Amino acid sequence: MKMKFSWRAFISFGLSWAILVLLVSGVILYVAPPGRYAHWVNWELAGLSKEGWQAIHTLFSLAFIVLSIFHLFSVNWKSFVSYLKSKTTKGFNKKKELIFSIVAVLVFFFGTVFSIPPFQTVMDLGETATNSWEKTEERAPVPHAELLTLAELAHQLDMESVDEITRKLDSHKIAFNDIHTQNLQEIAGVNNTTPLEIYEIIARKPANQGQGMGVGRKTIEDFAKELNKSTDELMQMLEKNNIDAKPTETLRTIGENNSLPPRDVYKILSE
Repeated sequence: MKMKFSWRAFISFGLSWAILVLLVSGVILYVAPPGRYAHWVNWELAGLSKEGWQAIHTLFSLAFIVLSIFHLFSVNWKSFVSYLKSKTTKGFNKKKELIFSIVAVLVFFFGTVFSIPPFQTVMDLGETATNSWEKTEERAPVPHAELLTLAELAHQLDMESVDEITRKLDSHKIAFNDIHTQNLQEIAGVNNTTPLEIYEIIARKPANQGQGMGVGRKTIEDFAKELNKSTDELMQMLEKNNIDAKPTETLRTIGENNSLPPRDVYKILSE
């Protein structure tokens, strides 16, 4: 015998699943990191980003509302109307419960709005859990730095030219298209990495920079380490430009021997 489809059971199951999903997504969003950090490190949980969990929470909330409306007006409408009619004729005998429910709603509402304990305590606990994700060494230089373009980042870092950034990205084989329109988050996505890792490459200073070594005082071997290239690769670049040099020679010496300023030699090595 073919069983008739039960909308009552369908809606009841749907409401149960919606409540379960809302419970899980609500807890995750309660302790999830702030957006600035989530975007900076590409934070994910169970394969979903913070935006993914927010979308799930929002859509299942909508589904819960729709199913609740159907549950009332389609499945239980007759019972609901019958209940109202009986209370209208016989009188409402649950006034105490009604008043207490209204008071409870008002306490929760105004307690939350005016940040009164213990409602504010619950929010503070969530804030503490949220901020615990962020490590000092992983903080962005400015809020939502992942939205900065390379040109904007160069200005933010007080660099003389964006060329310094592009050289570093090229040396680490980081692909990018436009320094004025493509932001760090987009560049990170193209290269399967995070905005944090892109920024670390850009902001990283050479190991010998703290010693005050200028460009002219660096050797080919120094630049090989700085640019993450082999010494032989740099020597071949100089040979292609008809520049005679030795790996242990400084750029000043190479420039003097080839009648070139050290900066020109540096540009060739950085290409």
